[in-house]
Parts: sequence; C-alpha cells; structure tokens
Amino acid sequence: MNKVKTFLSNLLKKDATKTIVTSLWCALLGLVLGFLILLLINAKDAAYGMTSVLGNYLIFSNPSDRLNYFGQTLAKTAPLLAMSLSILFSYKVGLFNLGGSGQYSIAVIIITLLGVGLNLPWWLVMIIAIIAASIWSMISGALKAFFNVNEVISGIMLNWIALYLTNGILTSTPSVWDSSHSEAFFIDSSSKSFIPSIGLDKLFAGNQIVGLGMILILVIVAVIFVLFKKTTIGYELKATGFNVEAANYAGINKVKNILIATAVSGALAGLAAVLNLQNGFTSWRLSSVTPEIGFQGISAAFLGGLHPIGVIFSSYFIVHITEGGSMITDLGFAPEVASIITSVIIYLSGFVAFFKEVMRKNEIKEEFNKMSRRKESQS
Repeated sequence: MNKVKTFLSNLLKKDATKTIVTSLWCALLGLVLGFLILLLINAKDAAYGMTSVLGNYLIFSNPSDRLNYFGQTLAKTAPLLAMSLSILFSYKVGLFNLGGSGQYSIAVIIITLLGVGLNLPWWLVMIIAIIAASIWSMISGALKAFFNVNEVISGIMLNWIALYLTNGILTSTPSVWDSSHSEAFFIDSSSKSFIPSIGLDKLFAGNQIVGLGMILILVIVAVIFVLFKKTTIGYELKATGFNVEAANYAGINKVKNILIATAVSGALAGLAAVLNLQNGFTSWRLSSVTPEIGFQGISAAFLGGLHPIGVIFSSYFIVHITEGGSMITDLGFAPEVASIITSVIIYLSGFVAFFKEVMRKNEIKEEFNKMSRRKESQS
C-alpha cells in the first residue's frame, strides 16, 4: 500500500501529470458552468442540451451520419491544431504570437486569389500561402530582434492591417468575390486547389473534407515534438525562451532564433488557413473583426499545457464541444448560447498555468512540513 502511495505521489509531481490534471479540471469546471447557463435559460431541456454539446456526432442514430460528422469534427480540428502549434512554437522561444489572426488573413488572400481565381494545384497554393504568412510574421520578429519592439503590440497592429488588406483586395477582385453574400467563393472538391482526400473519405461515409491535411498536421506535431526534445536547434530555441540574455552570453544567436521562431509560427498560422479554406468548408467573409481562430489557438495551446501532444487533445476537445453546441438550437436555445458555453471553457483554459502553480506551492509546503516533522522527531 505504501508503494502505491509513493508511486501516485511521485506521479503527481511530474509536470506532464500536473498539466493533464489541471487541463481536465478546467474543462470540467467549464462544462459545469455551461450547464448552469443552460439551466438558467431553459431548465426543462438543459440536460438534453448538455448531452448534445458533449455528444456531438454521437447523438445521431444512423452510423453513417455518425461517421460523417465525426470526420467533419476531425477535419475542423486540423486548422485549430495548426494555430495552437503556432502559439506553442513561439512561446517556447519566449515570444507570444498574438498576430496569428493577421498571418492567417494574409494566407487567406493568397489561397483565394490563387485557388479560387486561378485554380492552381493545391500543393502550390499551400506552399505560397504558408510562405506569405511566414514573411508577414517575420515583420514582427524583425522588429523584436533588431529594435526590441514588443511582439504582442506589433502583432496586434499587424492583425488589423492584414484584416483590412484582405477585405480590400478580395472585395475588389470580382473573380473571387460573391458580392451577393459578401464572401469569397468556396474552393469545392472539383477544384485542383482542393486538398485531396487520398481515400480517407471512404472511412467517414464519403465526407470529402477528411483528407491529406489531417495526416500532414499530425506529421508536423511529431516533427515539433522531436525538434524540441531531441535536437540541438530545439535546445537553443528553448534556451532563448528561458533567458534570452543568458543564451546570448552562451553564444546562442538570439536574433537568428527569434526570426526562426516567428517564421515557423507564421507558417503554422498560414497552414491553419490552408486547412480551413482548401478543405472547402469555409471561405473569407467581409468582416470588421479579426479571425477568431487566432485567439482560439491561444486557448488550445494553454489548455494542452503548451505540449505538442497535449494540443492535439485540447484542439479536438474545443472543436468537439463547439460542433456539439451548434446542435442545441433545435431545442429552442439561441445560437449564441453555444458560443457562451464554449467561450466559458476556452476562458478557463487560461487558468491551467495558475492551477499548476497552486499544485507546485502545495508540494513545496508539504515537503517543508515533512522536513519539520523529521527535525522534531530527531530532536
């Protein structure tokens, strides 16, 4: 029995365990608060409403429908996962990429003009869009590296510049803009710019948005995990994040690492746009606010404990409840209710680090008490 207690105690002290426990706690607390909101609005249907939120595709009785909506949830997870990796990568190097929405928007311009307007091959559109987003992100990186301009401030400013650039360029290009709906035309499955399904659609009841993009993003997760865990450049990037001046003193080029971090981070944000638009389930709508995926990526990154594997599950969780929440409108709930529930859960994800710090302080206090008891017994 003592061995089991010792094992559990040591397990709880590990950082990975703390991350999992605190993330689950935040998600559970968010769901409880969401349920209370449903009770206040419509107590009669609150239980079924929460079942719909949690169940998502599982509420369908037809197996084919389940597979189809499950595939849709997975496909919509891929762009959010890409954006959360963008936040994670920059954070590991001591930067906070609040410019993800702008980098996403710049990629949207390229994808729409080249994909919808010129119908270029999907891989070419993808590469050019990712490069464009990466270059846009490096503006903020260069300002940080050479002039020590705070990347949060420059990132926010670049978000708005990118937003209005996207609105202006796309609305003034008739070949890509549907003026009757105030949105760009979609890239459909018949287009050469559509990401191929490579046969995965057959596993999900013919849902063609399930395809190569999902495989690609998982490969990128593995690459980032290995990069930070096993490589010299990954160590240097993390060292810059821990203490930029100490890293610079040790001979690590901080300017190079900041530029690399912002370039990769921007590329991943651009990939999020690729996985959204070139899968055909969304297009750019005329808007006065920056794309929310940039901020959802922050939530997913922190809820996943800023770990490449953790963000897979946090991104899926957020998309799962978002898709499930969209189904409760049939019960008489306003569409905004689903957004409120998911927003509460997303908001609480910001407390993951706080709860981990509380657990750490409790451990220190416990160790101090043990040492005090030992000294008392010895005396």
